[in-house]
Amino acid sequence: MSGLCVTSVMLPRWGLDETFDHLASCGFAGIELRVRANPDNPAEEPSFWGRHVADVSPVNVMANAPRILAAARRTGVAVVALSPRVAPTDGPGLEALCRAAVAMAPGAPPMIRVDPARYDRDRPYRPQFDAIRSAFAAATAVAKPFGIKILYEIHTGTVAMSATRAATLLDGLDPSRIGAIYDIPNMARVGLEDPRQGMEALGPYLAHCHIGGSRPVLAAGEPARWSWEFCSLMEGIADIPAILADLRHVGYAGWLSLEDFAPGDDLEKVRVQGAWLRSLGAGG
Repeated sequence: MSGLCVTSVMLPRWGLDETFDHLASCGFAGIELRVRANPDNPAEEPSFWGRHVADVSPVNVMANAPRILAAARRTGVAVVALSPRVAPTDGPGLEALCRAAVAMAPGAPPMIRVDPARYDRDRPYRPQFDAIRSAFAAATAVAKPFGIKILYEIHTGTVAMSATRAATLLDGLDPSRIGAIYDIPNMARVGLEDPRQGMEALGPYLAHCHIGGSRPVLAAGEPARWSWEFCSLMEGIADIPAILADLRHVGYAGWLSLEDFAPGDDLEKVRVQGAWLRSLGAGG
């Protein structure tokens, strides 16, 4: 594995330079950078999917590219992926992100996560699957001239919620231009299939990994009602040491991107979980 990174989606309270500085101080080599619109209210309390102090959006990302490049060079924290909310059918939006990616990391532009469309239970499944596959194929054509790889995130509520299903979705597309995010907390919520089987099924499409904790919780009352909550890596239901061993077994050479949307001190979460992952042999 090439190194540890953190998705800045989990860091809404830090400014842009502060984010790079903290990640470097905690021993992280990369960042998966949130590129999403902030709410209109600048006084809104920072939150994971709301306002971020580090305001990097599709509107201002190109203007911020020199600052991001400078922060990466100053700290040694590479921008390894962008996490926007761009649809695979939004050619102009994706192209603008590709130009910004090249500007912030010339010679090694980050991968770009493209939103997996949601599965509509009121419509037949197979036509949705085929349409999303075609849309992602078109997205790779937009990104190819920039030398950028598109990422499909294995996510709850989509047409491909497991590694093996994502492998079928991407089969036949150019693995040098598109790959899957092996998303542990998302897949845990739908039933984490045997990790080695899923990784081997993805093969060359195993391009990135989101590593985070998730666990079921039982609400009080009758009948029983279960839901899910985020938690630290050490408290989640996924067997992280075994998953890391399987990643090594299949020769995974990509990044581990920490995701932690549980309550708690941001710096403490990053520091403690980074140290734990390194104790397991990750990041080297």
